Amino acid sequence: MKHVEHIQKQRPALDTRWRMLKQTREFFWSKGFTEVETPLVVRLPGQEPYLNPIPLVLHNELGKTFAGYLHTSPEYTMKKMLTAGYEKIFFLGKTFRDCESFGGMHNPEFTMIEWYRAHEDMSALMQDVEQLFQSLGYAQSFERLHMRQLWKEYADLNLDTLLTAEALFAACMSKGYHPDADEQYEDLFYRIFLNEIEPRLAEQGPVIVHHYPAQMAALSKISADDPRYAERFEVYIEGVEIANAFTELTNADEQLKRLTEERALRQKLGKDVFEIDPEFIEAVRSMPPAAGVALGFDRLVQVLAGCKDIDDVLVLPASKLFL
Repeated sequence: MKHVEHIQKQRPALDTRWRMLKQTREFFWSKGFTEVETPLVVRLPGQEPYLNPIPLVLHNELGKTFAGYLHTSPEYTMKKMLTAGYEKIFFLGKTFRDCESFGGMHNPEFTMIEWYRAHEDMSALMQDVEQLFQSLGYAQSFERLHMRQLWKEYADLNLDTLLTAEALFAACMSKGYHPDADEQYEDLFYRIFLNEIEPRLAEQGPVIVHHYPAQMAALSKISADDPRYAERFEVYIEGVEIANAFTELTNADEQLKRLTEERALRQKLGKDVFEIDPEFIEAVRSMPPAAGVALGFDRLVQVLAGCKDIDDVLVLPASKLFL
């Protein structure tokens, strides 16, 4: 009866979760967003080098088999919806990632809030995040910090001078990290960030860290004011990353280039390699200016329920089902 015992033990946190689900939906509805559903099973997953989709095999009535994957994010479908004319949409549902820890801050099945605003940039999303937390009873105010500020304050480094892999490699060596000679810029970045900066964010309270180096733009737009940086931000609560947001890239050729590079990196890392979704590239070609954010709902519940382990806010986490 360990399943029932877990549910009974976590009943207060779970009741907080159900209340927050209702309040979150009401928040977005009140702001004129349309709640949408996207397919959880997709044919072509994203190319993120450090994410692992969960594979499936599907069969139709004729016995033909098809390879599919549980989506790691509704992003591609929601951007296709923006191209189709939707302007303010949100998704609140399940997403899946393989090779994650069972417990702590991860579960292979988790709940995501993802929302998009057409004709807006990331500053509008920052306001959304702050107002969402306020609507859920979170009283603390957010501090907005440029990534460059954090590197100066906590690592005593000028990030403006570390925007190439060569320069960042030298900085890592000087700090005694001894990276491999062929490490990617992002890996070098996180050697310093995860060891010297992210742990200190718990001292800052809730923060919005904005403007990542252009080499880490992912699917975001390069800043028009400073092309060395991308219009991307992440939200940290008590030192834990809880959301990732972009002013979205709408240049299809640049998008294809980035995805091709990510696909090559997946291959180099020995991960499964997928085709690039041509429908997504064509959607980006016609997509309006937009901004989007993905926020981990389970981690949001953890913050408001005062739980340190994601298992405490899930009815039956993977650790209870499989271990």
